[in-house]
Amino acid sequence: MRNLFHFIFKNIHWLLFCIFIYLSVLLIVNNNQFQRSKYLQVAREVTGRVYSVTNYFRSYLYLKSANADLLKRLSQLETEVYAYRNYLGTLQSDSSRVDSCIMDSLIYRFIPAKVVNNSVSFLENYITLNKGSDDGVYPDMGVLSVNGNGVVGVIRDTSPHFSTVISLLNTKYKLNGKIKHNDYYGPLEWNGKDTQYSYLTEIPRFAAFEPGDTIVTSGYSTVFPKGIPIGSIVDAQKQRDDNYMSLRIRLFTNFNNLNEVQIVTNRFQKEQKELEERTLNPKITQ
Repeated sequence: MRNLFHFIFKNIHWLLFCIFIYLSVLLIVNNNQFQRSKYLQVAREVTGRVYSVTNYFRSYLYLKSANADLLKRLSQLETEVYAYRNYLGTLQSDSSRVDSCIMDSLIYRFIPAKVVNNSVSFLENYITLNKGSDDGVYPDMGVLSVNGNGVVGVIRDTSPHFSTVISLLNTKYKLNGKIKHNDYYGPLEWNGKDTQYSYLTEIPRFAAFEPGDTIVTSGYSTVFPKGIPIGSIVDAQKQRDDNYMSLRIRLFTNFNNLNEVQIVTNRFQKEQKELEERTLNPKITQ
């Protein structure tokens, strides 16, 4: 307390000066219409700017939860879009199968996830996600970019809260892709060089295509739905076998700026894989 009084006594002239300035401004504002209007105008401007800055920081603090809600909603919309796409396709081909198509379209669902680690500078690149087995994520599930417009890779392994993804930028991973407008398909392979390009190989020389044509998933596996965009054709190159060519593909997914993804779940994946394994490795009975 003694220090407080000492401080006040030492700076009494400054305190009196501030008090007199305040009283002077108060008297001028209260007794002069022009000064009052100017004061209110400045006060509103300052208050508005303070509120703007405050709201900006408040919205930034809530951005994480809002972004998580948006990702969840986006995954739900992707599921619905895929369902309606199948539904419309069935209407155009065979209206008698509408009910069964609605059930089939529920095969695929999407789980939002965040990228917590990502490599692009190796020959065998992997990605780590913040969703694991506790969230219903298991090996061999497909991973798409956040807007469903680009393939990221396939789940390799999981722990309760995390999962690793074999990136499309991995020389040991091959994805089945096809030319959208004519259905010619082949394995998509990365050559370990440019992160923006991959190569669709084993395409017959007589296959018709144009630069800019879209490459999509073939649907010939349990990992990805049919027709997911992968990239666009840039040009073609000859392979050692003159009967085939390799198409250079510009990937839609930007692996250098990958933050959010969607994991594709197929509720019939396990059943289909078990059936195919029994077919490939039949038990011999006598």
